[in-house]
Order: sequence, then structure tokens, then C-alpha cells
Amino acid sequence: MLSKRNMTSDIANNGHEAVTAAQENVYDAILMDIHMPGISGEEATVQIRKFNQDTPIIALTAISLDDSLESFYAAGCNDVVTKPFKPDVFYQKIGENIFDKKAKKSLS
Repeated sequence: MLSKRNMTSDIANNGHEAVTAAQENVYDAILMDIHMPGISGEEATVQIRKFNQDTPIIALTAISLDDSLESFYAAGCNDVVTKPFKPDVFYQKIGENIFDKKAKKSLS
């Protein structure tokens, strides 16, 4: 879906890889799958927020009865996209968290 809109991405296979990638690279945003192997996306977000408070993190999750949107925000996520999602909603969330924030910064 990202490449259809000419956006590039890296893929982490688990939460540990996500944290390492966030330490070693600069990203416009991080799309965080909450239910990853190893440490969860929620825990990976907590770890990333210890060294990076600026990069938007958008949680991607199929909400289960054990999940809580509030806990995703408390972990440091900026936004949440629930699966299954409509492509328009997915692209809108990316736009709101990346492009809208960049436009606001340039106006400041």
C-alpha cells in the first residue's frame, strides 16, 4: 500500500528489530503492528519513546478484547488504525501524522 503512493518503508520482523531500526534510522513515521513476535508493538513503542519523542508512531492493530486504545496512546502512539481498515483511512492517518505536522512546523 505504501509503495502504491511512492512511499518507501523498512520492515521489522519483530519488536526488537523495530526498536533497533528506530535507533539506527530517521523515519517520517513508524507504523507499529501491536501484535508482533518478541516484544509487543506496545512495548517497542515504549522503548522507542525513551530515545525518540518526535517521530509519529501509528499503531496498526486488530483490536481484541484484551486490547485498549488508551494503552496504545499511553505507550506513546500518536494514532491508531484498526484492522481491517479501509485504504482511505490508512492514507488519511499517515497524512495527518506526517504531512500535516510538517506543514504546521514550516509555518511556525
